[in-house]
Amino acid sequence: MISYKLSPFVDFIESHLIANSSQYAVFHRLTGEIVEPATSIRSLLQTLKTGHPISLDREELSQYGPNGLQIRTLIDKKFLVSDGEDPLASFAHYLVVRPLQNPAVSYFDDCGNVWLVRLSMAERIYSPEPGRLPPISEEKIPPLAMDLFLAADGARTLCEIHAALRKQSEPLLEDQEFRATLDFLTKTEMQLVKLTSNADVLTNPFQPANLVPRNFYHSSKWPAGSAAGKSITDFHVEGIEDAVWEFDLIEPTINHALRFPSELLGESDYGSRFCDAVLKQGLFSRTNRSELKVLEVGGGTGTFARSFIDRAQAMVGSLSYQILDLSPALAESQRQLLRDVQPAVTYSAQDATKFDLALQKFDLIIANEVIADFPVAVVERRSDGDNANDLGGDGSVYVAKYRLSLADAPELFYVNAGVFQFLERAWKHLAPGGALILTEYGSESHYPVESSHLNHSEFSIHFGHVTQCAQRIGYECRLENLTEFLSIDDGILVLNGREEHIQCLNHVFEKYGVSLPFALFSEGDFKARFGDLAKRLRMTPIRFLPVRSNFHYGPNVSEFLTLILRKGHASPSR
Repeated sequence: MISYKLSPFVDFIESHLIANSSQYAVFHRLTGEIVEPATSIRSLLQTLKTGHPISLDREELSQYGPNGLQIRTLIDKKFLVSDGEDPLASFAHYLVVRPLQNPAVSYFDDCGNVWLVRLSMAERIYSPEPGRLPPISEEKIPPLAMDLFLAADGARTLCEIHAALRKQSEPLLEDQEFRATLDFLTKTEMQLVKLTSNADVLTNPFQPANLVPRNFYHSSKWPAGSAAGKSITDFHVEGIEDAVWEFDLIEPTINHALRFPSELLGESDYGSRFCDAVLKQGLFSRTNRSELKVLEVGGGTGTFARSFIDRAQAMVGSLSYQILDLSPALAESQRQLLRDVQPAVTYSAQDATKFDLALQKFDLIIANEVIADFPVAVVERRSDGDNANDLGGDGSVYVAKYRLSLADAPELFYVNAGVFQFLERAWKHLAPGGALILTEYGSESHYPVESSHLNHSEFSIHFGHVTQCAQRIGYECRLENLTEFLSIDDGILVLNGREEHIQCLNHVFEKYGVSLPFALFSEGDFKARFGDLAKRLRMTPIRFLPVRSNFHYGPNVSEFLTLILRKGHASPSR
């Protein structure tokens, strides 16, 4: 039997993002490795946390089923260390890296002082309330700590860095000041360096060596106790208070992330590039040649409309543009941004799943990054077949009406009911030859899944079902990736880091009269706008990876699809 204790580098974390469900894990501060222990194992670890060791026969652990195997994993990954074992010894020859997911940056001021700008890594609050960002710390940290932080470039081991920084000092494991410094840099609220044995994972922000495990919480816009019974319609009418805050910090869209001219879009912005994709491909035909009639559903802050209108007027001349949006806050932002547009943009506050604009017909209806907000309906399978009579739940009527395929459907699943309803309404408002363009995240075969980090309900799109519905209604359909639709090269290098990294960078830039907006920047665009100042201040780390790495401001572009629906000139038989 061997006596084991909990490593001093192990911390406990929790996630409270999923309603009525909490998740618990332990992570190793040196490596970022995470283990989600079974309930009984978690109780054991809590006991070990008090300092009481446990005696185990490692060879007999396999006899205790999954729990025994999990304990063996905790031993192998050095969450548990034998009595008398140095908890740092196993990591002496690991590479030292600054985690990509830690937003902290250091810089040199004009007097040569080195400063560290950071946020606490102990927890992450999703959907922060207006004006309540996590505080940013700017501090001078001890010289040895800063030296180790700057040396953590992923190219040298802990032993090699120790030898370079400490010269003739005692060996690594006996150097108490160096050990204390490493402990300081890896504390839960700091997590400024990590250790890894595998250099290949260092450029992947989602590998253990680069992860920053944290406690996750959710801040709801709705007052405590009042969220029950609130619909997505209620949220858009009442819940959005500040349009810019909503898209900067709660729900960045691709359009918002690329609202400035970008190398990713051939030096165009999102709305302009979208207009090019629609008009140059000839996705629709107009019955009224004197005027292009466009309806945008869900107008965001108005930046998409502004760019689209400017480009469309230059390409086709006369344009009529209308925005359908439920949110008073977003509509006000749109009015302010588009107040000088001529002819004037018109607005309508209606539910997109039920909208009725009298006898209006449009050449083009655009629903860009909005249909995930539409309601879903539940379907319960009572057999393995597709027979509608064997289905229960509110969503079963849609399965029957549109003859939706249920291949690989689980026993209980969602269908994008609100999207189906919207397609019906859009059909009635499209002129013959007109087109409806939908963009959203989802897949061709995966059933809708709810996002847990937002301040409102939102579900991914089953584009296979949406396409089947559209075909039953009478649309001609074409589905493609958004990157293909907009001709985005996902190999272009972009600034790593999300909202928190931009907050830290901006904290420094604003001291020198420069503002860094919440946006997605290519390496070329960033260096053109901010490179000279960043170089002068010797800011680090500022790193760039391809778009496909999915570690940048805004959503993952690769997860978005574009569904192009065209209404033919001949009426279908339905």
